[in-house]
Amino acid sequence: MKSIIQDMKHNYFINAIIMVILGLILVIWPHILGVILCYMLGGALMLMGIFQLIGFVRGERLGFYNKFNMIMGIVLVLLGLWICTKPHIVLSIIPVVVGIIILIHGLMDIEYTLDIKKTGNDKWWISLIAAGITLILGLLLVLNPFTAYEVTMFLIGLAMLYDGGSDLTILFFSYLAQKDTDRRVRDFKG
Repeated sequence: MKSIIQDMKHNYFINAIIMVILGLILVIWPHILGVILCYMLGGALMLMGIFQLIGFVRGERLGFYNKFNMIMGIVLVLLGLWICTKPHIVLSIIPVVVGIIILIHGLMDIEYTLDIKKTGNDKWWISLIAAGITLILGLLLVLNPFTAYEVTMFLIGLAMLYDGGSDLTILFFSYLAQKDTDRRVRDFKG
């Protein structure tokens, strides 16, 4: 029984250390995770394209399908190469899309705010402030997408760092409690 508990504590400790290390990496270099994912995606696409081109060279399919293999292979290799060489552009597209969606939502909120004002509600300006903040956040994402991505990665890194650090703290206090319990058992037997 003690070995199972020791194994659990050991695994918990290793997981906590990994979380702290990953958290530190994301806090110090918030862009690195996205770049690594772009390299993996680009590499996978290039590999798929190479397999398509191998199928074309072997002539495994005839006619239109063989030409499709060639075209698809070239497109996949070029797309993968572009993603690997321009990961910052790829990463900046995601916040821009989210920003556009938030901008549209902010404009809809302005429309709802005007409807609220037409009803004679005295608190319509609260809705206007909320809609304005939504518009500003959307604009920030569209105008400065890479910073938005890095801030997100930084916050994820902080959360991972906290999680790992809190796990290490719990393990430390667990160790102290076990040590105290062992001492009490020895004193009781003695």
